[in-house]
Amino acid sequence: MDGFDLLPSAITLGAVLVTLAAASTVLRRRGTRQRTAEAQRRTVAPTRLPVDELIKSANIQLVQMDDAIRDADDELEFARAEFGDAAVHDFAEALGTAKKRASEAFALKQRLDDSVPDTEQEQRDWSKRILSLSDAALALVTAQTRAITDRRRAETAAPDTLARLSDRTAEARTRVPLATATLAELHDAYDPAALEAIEGADDRARQALDAADAARAQAHDSLRTAAVAPVDKEVRRAEALLREAVALLDSVDRTRDALRQARLDRASALDAAASRLRDADELRQKVADPDAAQRILDAEKRMRDTVALAETRRPAHPAADIDALDAAAAELDHALATARTAQQRLDSAREALVGALAIAESHIRTASELISSRRGGVGTDARTRLAAAERELQLARLEADPVAALDGARRAATLATDADALARYDTMHARR
Repeated sequence: MDGFDLLPSAITLGAVLVTLAAASTVLRRRGTRQRTAEAQRRTVAPTRLPVDELIKSANIQLVQMDDAIRDADDELEFARAEFGDAAVHDFAEALGTAKKRASEAFALKQRLDDSVPDTEQEQRDWSKRILSLSDAALALVTAQTRAITDRRRAETAAPDTLARLSDRTAEARTRVPLATATLAELHDAYDPAALEAIEGADDRARQALDAADAARAQAHDSLRTAAVAPVDKEVRRAEALLREAVALLDSVDRTRDALRQARLDRASALDAAASRLRDADELRQKVADPDAAQRILDAEKRMRDTVALAETRRPAHPAADIDALDAAAAELDHALATARTAQQRLDSAREALVGALAIAESHIRTASELISSRRGGVGTDARTRLAAAERELQLARLEADPVAALDGARRAATLATDADALARYDTMHARR
């Protein structure tokens, strides 16, 4: 066969490539026009919407923004492991900025939801600001996530990516039996209510890994028939499923570690309760007011009953014990307030603040884990309470007055508990 025999095939191939290039250009332009039109509609439409519809749009956008930021958090860690810290510096900065905008948006949502009446104009202005902040945060994380995706595609050919995914999936699979064993140990040692956030995490991780392997196999089969094939969708799906599985397995380890720490914190709380009871008994002897003395006595009894329950509860629920001890301590502190000097009260608040901060951190971590594991199944109310809890905790850490800081830490714990309850309610109804 000479060169002339190949000429028709070459001409045909060239025509096909030109046609594909032209079609690709048309589709890109059409997509750009559609995105521009959508952006214009989003900019113009809110001013014409009824306030109820505007608030509803803001709620939807808040959920989408929060989920996108959580996904970007996972993507950032995945990219850091692949490319190193220097390569993801801009991503990390953009994500930090997006989180600040998200915090401001959730603060506005909290103002819309609180008990203080708002004018219609305030509701409209705040909802539009929430939409603006959410759009900005979404744009930041979307751009950075796309940049990482483009770099991954540019730096790594599909066969190498699939090989790397195979290794990482296999590595993750070795953790599944360990997670199963850890869950069994935790179920033997702890109350089921303490393990709700990670219930079935090993099975869900295994299913995610199976799905990741299926997507990877599909991509591999496509490459087997052609050296270059459109497998990016399957590769990205396999990567996302692998990240999901690793996050589930990590949540088991984090919960195990958190429960171990909670046991230590409970022991510290019991020691603090014993010390507080000694101080209360001593102070009660000095109180001249019979009513004040009786209030102290009643609070001491509740504290002793709470200590007895915490020491004998089986199976263990250290977080619940810590909560009960903290509530009893708060009641006892209140009873003692009439008999304490200002300096004594400050010293007591400083002591209680350490435990209160740990409790708030624990509740925030539990609520955040649940929201992260359910994503779109959790609405704005739970997310708003969680954001408010995080703000209260941050303010408590910055507060110079230990009494005010203690109150703030306890408010943070209450808000985080509300967020957890709302998230569980949303999750339960989402399953129906």
